[in-house]
Amino acid sequence: RIIVFACINHRLAMKTSKKKNPGAAVTAVVTRIIHGDSIKGSDDLGNYYNTQAELAQHQAINRDGWYATNKDWWEQDGGGGYGGSTDEEAMIGDGGGEADGVEGLAFLDRLILESSSKNNSKKLKFARAIDAGAGVGRVTKHILLKRYDCVQLVEADSGWSKRSKTYLGRKRAARCTFTCSRIEELDQDSDDTSRIDLVWLQWTLQYLTDADAVETLQNLAARLIIRTGILIVKENRPYGAARQDRFQMDTPGVSGRYDITRSDDHHRLLFQRAGLTVNQTEEGVETNTYALSLYSS
Repeated sequence: RIIVFACINHRLAMKTSKKKNPGAAVTAVVTRIIHGDSIKGSDDLGNYYNTQAELAQHQAINRDGWYATNKDWWEQDGGGGYGGSTDEEAMIGDGGGEADGVEGLAFLDRLILESSSKNNSKKLKFARAIDAGAGVGRVTKHILLKRYDCVQLVEADSGWSKRSKTYLGRKRAARCTFTCSRIEELDQDSDDTSRIDLVWLQWTLQYLTDADAVETLQNLAARLIIRTGILIVKENRPYGAARQDRFQMDTPGVSGRYDITRSDDHHRLLFQRAGLTVNQTEEGVETNTYALSLYSS
């Protein structure tokens, strides 16, 4: 069984929170079907979408233009992205990169601890990992190389992909391979996919349309070792004063880029369409962590 974990972090409008998640509680999940008609939300132009189908149609019409704008946004002078004085700030918009790495590593270590009590056929392996949508390699540096022998960094922007080698340093980079590709277009035959133990996908689905997000989840899950392979997905969702059951979409004309903050049900709908089943969820003050698999438990 391929086990897939999705760690969803909250977000209000365009501001990303990197706060820690104290008091997280693990709860059982009651299987339920999410319907597209229940997904609603708005964009920063004041347009309201009554169903996921309406959103998907709008995304499909604007997809190419939005992606082109995002490409320019990541490549702009000064390093692109969110700006700031460091590469990590450009990636995530604030100085919380190291703290986020500590939190992510703790989450991974909890999974390792849980797997250690299982029989040998289901224990986690630590040979190869993929950092999908790697940017400058922040997750690779703070999390993946601390537990895995080697990491494949997949990043669409050639400048950030090249820069990641300097950011990681010679010793870390020697344990990595670097692939310049959009994750939804990653060639299944571009690497040996039979030995991938873990894929980490963080703050990346928010820049994809719903259709591309589903395709990406399917593509990455298919690369994992059956029974022990893990996919960790960390994304933003509404919190605080924002309605938690509504998505908020930012568009280039107002926000300078395309991204979307999806609700819990919206993410569940994408997982469902990708053929993933939620088996367990960890609920915290500002985050939800979903445990999913390709098969019902």
